Amino acid sequence: MSLVSCGHGAKPELHPNISSQGGADSLHEPLDSRASYARAGLLVAAGDLAFVGSIAFLAGASNDSTLLLINVSFSDRALTFAREGDSYHAAYDVVLDFERVGSPVRRMTSHEEVRVGSLLETTREEESLIYQHATSLPPGEAIVAISIRDAGSTHAGVVRKTVVVPRFEDGTTTAPIPALRARPRTSRERMPDLVLNPRSTAVYGRDSVALFYVESYGPSPVGRSESVPVRVTGDSVVLYADSLPWIEAGDKLRSAILRVPLAKVGFGELSVSAGGAPSSGSPLLVSFGDGLPVSTFDDMVGLLRYFASSERLHGLRELAPKDRRRAWAAFLESTDPITATPENEALHQYLARLADANSRFREDEHTPGWLTDRGMVFSALGEPDNQIEPNGAQAERPLVQVWNYQRYHTRFTFVDRGGFGRWRLTPASEADYRALMRRIGR
Repeated sequence: MSLVSCGHGAKPELHPNISSQGGADSLHEPLDSRASYARAGLLVAAGDLAFVGSIAFLAGASNDSTLLLINVSFSDRALTFAREGDSYHAAYDVVLDFERVGSPVRRMTSHEEVRVGSLLETTREEESLIYQHATSLPPGEAIVAISIRDAGSTHAGVVRKTVVVPRFEDGTTTAPIPALRARPRTSRERMPDLVLNPRSTAVYGRDSVALFYVESYGPSPVGRSESVPVRVTGDSVVLYADSLPWIEAGDKLRSAILRVPLAKVGFGELSVSAGGAPSSGSPLLVSFGDGLPVSTFDDMVGLLRYFASSERLHGLRELAPKDRRRAWAAFLESTDPITATPENEALHQYLARLADANSRFREDEHTPGWLTDRGMVFSALGEPDNQIEPNGAQAERPLVQVWNYQRYHTRFTFVDRGGFGRWRLTPASEADYRALMRRIGR
């Protein structure tokens, strides 16, 4: 199943948790969301077609049959689109391999097609396509391999994961399954009516709740109703706890739809457990917007230090929690150059510059590239119009670089006095940089 343009619609509101200081020391590699997905145990593909996904489990028709729910997501931009009339068309091929010791490899293939209504949609970088597939396997260890290939190019991504397929007997409960839409099953023989959330991600400010689906098996308690306890933890601290009623379906099947209020759990990499079994927790990654890194309260304000003025960030820091959503929405609107599109282009470009600065301007193993002098200027202003090295190929000390920004009518001089690759702004250039930041409102 392929869901086209999932999540398209109104521009998402992004909402940071802002603390008293930005946590620079914790931001050594803040911009690679794949690291957050991997830490959460999600499937992260290798190759030039990037996708992220997960595998969930539900009881099958018998105790010897378990449903595997395989789901992945990727961006429109990962595919090659061709124009067809008033729309754009792309296609991709999916190969699923299931390997078990002593059994032949079981392979499933499918060809999926995608149509979007505009050229702009073909360039979306955030999650916009979801593929999901349900199949049955007997309990036990198995290797699942997922390969996706763009039909219009040679681009492909692949991931392999060893999983332990659980046996759902009486008295067992599934791990919470992240979902975008969920309806309770009426029997174990039926396929679930779920649209899964492959990245287990929610956006604070756009989404009010994160949805999870859970099932429990076995006879219902006699003479009393039972509820399912729900806990959300982060950094080993319980952030939210509740108890929700089971929905009785008969056939020794009960289900529950969990709605986790984002306003009560905050941001970052969290875990959701149900049924009193923390070991069966599922990840919940609360981000500031589609395509933006999953960050903590402190980390996001630290990331924004070259994007907005210290006065504006200080104002956000000082807000009471109940006032942050509205203030952040106003902040995003005021910094968005194209309000008709779903993302804040200025913020996305800024974060892309931070990632670029991390790789280009790292000077030692302790300081990320975006926090060096050259990384700071690059992150705030972008690529210089031209760069001059007066030393040329000579080994004279100190080494000098001059960056010209014609659009700002200024230049900055960096000096490496020891020749060890540690470039510093000259005092005059540092003063010019601070003055320019004040002039352009940063």
